[in-house]
Amino acid sequence: MSAADDLQVIISGTAIHMGSNDLNEQNYGLGLQYDINTHRDWIPVINLASFKDSNDNTSRYVGAGIKRRLRLKTDSGRLNLDLGAIALAMKRPGYNDDKPFYGAIPFFSVSNDWGGINVTYVPEVEQDALAFWYFQFSFKLLTL
Repeated sequence: MSAADDLQVIISGTAIHMGSNDLNEQNYGLGLQYDINTHRDWIPVINLASFKDSNDNTSRYVGAGIKRRLRLKTDSGRLNLDLGAIALAMKRPGYNDDKPFYGAIPFFSVSNDWGGINVTYVPEVEQDALAFWYFQFSFKLLTL
């Protein structure tokens, strides 16, 4: 099987915060994701995005990680379940004196040949920060 890399557009959507309704949960934004050699079981990932964060500020991140792809056959074609982690550098107004900060987060996604849903869990990392689930949609732009 030959190598194939996928370039996807990421549309940021919603965050669901654990324990509060006072934060912005409509985290709209755009990004890109590059999956390297998607025919393998372990797929390196590079991504970047800009989105409206929980405090209505524009946040940006760039990340790299790896995911394990499980391929499932269905009556309607192929379905992928990806489990992985991303290390990222992020910049958020009003946090860390507006300097970049670093972290690593787990994610999973369900996708087919044209798109998918990405789900990330962000744990409580400090006393005033709530844990939340973060949802994105991905759409394949091209295969290289």
